[in-house]
Amino acid sequence: EPLPRPEKRRERRKAELRQRIYGCAARLFLDQGFAATTVDQIALAADVAPATVFNHFAGKDALLHEMSGEVLNLVQALIEGQRKRPVSTRRRLAAMADQAAALLAHTRSISREVLLDLMRSTAPPGSAGPLLARIHGSFGELLRDGQARGDVRRDEDLLFLSEMLVGVFYAAITNWLNDPSYPLEQRLRRAAAFIGEAIAAPEVAPRRSSAASGRRRSG
Repeated sequence: EPLPRPEKRRERRKAELRQRIYGCAARLFLDQGFAATTVDQIALAADVAPATVFNHFAGKDALLHEMSGEVLNLVQALIEGQRKRPVSTRRRLAAMADQAAALLAHTRSISREVLLDLMRSTAPPGSAGPLLARIHGSFGELLRDGQARGDVRRDEDLLFLSEMLVGVFYAAITNWLNDPSYPLEQRLRRAAAFIGEAIAAPEVAPRRSSAASGRRRSG
């Protein structure tokens, strides 16, 4: 049953206020980092009382979790965008690595907290978790496109290939979370090239040089 008009207005104002608080929090997180941002600062930026912030969000962690959800949606949008490009799977992965590297470079002050929040997402024992499950599904569709086009191998199932693909990127990100000096942008690009070769169909996989092949045989 539709809400009466006054209630609709109240619901709309409530949603607008919630979005304003979230927008101010997100800008502060990006400008000065999550740890340095206080609820009082968020309230001041949104022109509300701190109690109003808590009426809409349980605290800073809840605001961060909402940002994490947006980041996950963005990652999926990047994958969908690449699926529309008439290029090889390898080039799609390389472009995604470039996009991810650029995004992380511009949001470094909050990226670590967002990634940690995503990795902390709860999941039943034995499951991949909501983050990995969604990302596996999106990458699985990208790889399915590649199989249909003939540039992704068919001797392994899509779930396994998407798990390996996500795992390579996950390893690079985990190293960065443990060591802020880790060259994440460079590693993401190398990871894309590595996984692009690993998932390539045999007929489109790059041929090793004869010298390299000789070294392997003699080693």
